[in-house]
Amino acid sequence: MRAFLLCLALSLASPAMAETAKPQKAPEAVPAATVPDEVRDLAGAFEITDAESTRRCAMTLDARVQSGGFALAFDKPACAAALPFLSTVNAWALGPAGAIRLIDGTGRTVAEFGETEDGLYEMARSGEGIFFLSRAGGSEPPGPVPADLAGTWSFARQPDRPICKVTLTEKPATEDTFKLSLAAGCDQTITSFAPVSWRIERTDMVILSSSGDQLRFEQTEDNVWRKVPEGNRPLLLIR
Repeated sequence: MRAFLLCLALSLASPAMAETAKPQKAPEAVPAATVPDEVRDLAGAFEITDAESTRRCAMTLDARVQSGGFALAFDKPACAAALPFLSTVNAWALGPAGAIRLIDGTGRTVAEFGETEDGLYEMARSGEGIFFLSRAGGSEPPGPVPADLAGTWSFARQPDRPICKVTLTEKPATEDTFKLSLAAGCDQTITSFAPVSWRIERTDMVILSSSGDQLRFEQTEDNVWRKVPEGNRPLLLIR
């Protein structure tokens, strides 16, 4: 009888023992995040400057994932002193149409540079002006010289709708600007701005008013320049 009970106990216990002894399935490995090829291609040393190239910040874009974007390295105290908007930047990310975004720790975009030429990026900040992001040591495309742009132009809302003729001269207005003159019958939006001089900044043409305000134009095709940022009312300079 004892032998029978012992055999019965062993037979009832064996499934549980077998279940206990069953090897556990190893957890599946989590694949590493895939870094886009565009990020790997962009990673490297860059420099941020203002339009006059008087304020600068050296910055390295990394392909390592960090803070909702990718890692970057720069001297934050020195760069923030020169370019205050960099004080909250912690990482970078890709933007639309090949843009480079600088983001803070929450992923909010602090600055977005749009690509204008190979290796050259540009951003306009309201009340602060134009800023450039370019590869360190890279060569920028050569800009025009005053003789290239001097002559009669037309402000226009559309290519076939001129609203004012303006003559750009090579006569000095100040140390770094040249005089211009408006023809009679100009649209009120132009006369209200009261342009008096112009200059070249890198590859852009800048029209200045009597009060120091600026209109900045970038070349889109031969003898056609558009105001940047474009805003709600596009404006062209056409020759």
